[in-house]
Amino acid sequence: MKPLPLALPLAVALAFGCARIYRPVALAMPPATASTDGLAGALVLQPWGDNSRYEAKARRAGLRVAVLVLENRSASDLVILGLEAPDNVSILSPETAAGIVKQHAVAYLLYPLVPGMLIPGSATKGSYGPSDQAMFSALAIVGACIGVPNALVAARSNRRLEAFLRDSAWAPGTLRPGQVVRGLVFIRSRDPYAPLLLRLRSRGGTGERALALVCPGVSPS
Repeated sequence: MKPLPLALPLAVALAFGCARIYRPVALAMPPATASTDGLAGALVLQPWGDNSRYEAKARRAGLRVAVLVLENRSASDLVILGLEAPDNVSILSPETAAGIVKQHAVAYLLYPLVPGMLIPGSATKGSYGPSDQAMFSALAIVGACIGVPNALVAARSNRRLEAFLRDSAWAPGTLRPGQVVRGLVFIRSRDPYAPLLLRLRSRGGTGERALALVCPGVSPS
C-alpha cells in the first residue's frame, strides 16, 4: 500500500480527534459592585467548567462570555437601554457566539468518507496480504463506527450549549425597585486577555445615566 493514501485517513483522525460531550455549568452569581444613581452592576467571566474544547475555541476567536448582574437600588423603575462597547469590540447574539465555538459535527463523517473515496482507485490485488481496496474498505467501516457516533455527540453537545447560551442570555428591559437580574453577554475583541470598559445605559426618573463596568480579560491557558 502506498504511504500517502494510507496517511490520509490517519491524518483525518488525528486532526479532529474525538467529539467532546458538553457538560452543563451553572450561571455565575456575582454581586453587584459598581453603582450610579440607584443602579448597581458587575461583569464577571462565566466559567466553562469541563468544556475545555469550547473554551479554547472561544479564546482563539477573541470571544469572552461574561455574566452581567444588575440591581435596582432605587425606589422607582429603571429602563435598561443597552450595553455599549468600545470601538473594535462587538456584542454578539447567543446564536452567533454558539456558532463561533461549536464543534464541527460534519467533519467526523470524513472518518469513513476519506478511505471510502480511495477505494475505487486502489489496487484490487495485493502482493502480500490484503489488497489496498480491501484495506480501505476496512478503514471505511471502522471510520463509520467511529465517525458517526462522534458526529452525533458533537451535534447534540452543540445544541445543548446553544440552548444554555440562548436561555441564559441577558436582554435589556425594565428593572423594578429592588429587582436583581443576571444574564450572559458575549463580547468579541481583538485581545481577549485585556480588560474592557463597557457602559450600560439606563433611564429613570432623573433621566438617562451611564454605568461604567469593567469586564475582566480571559486568563491565558
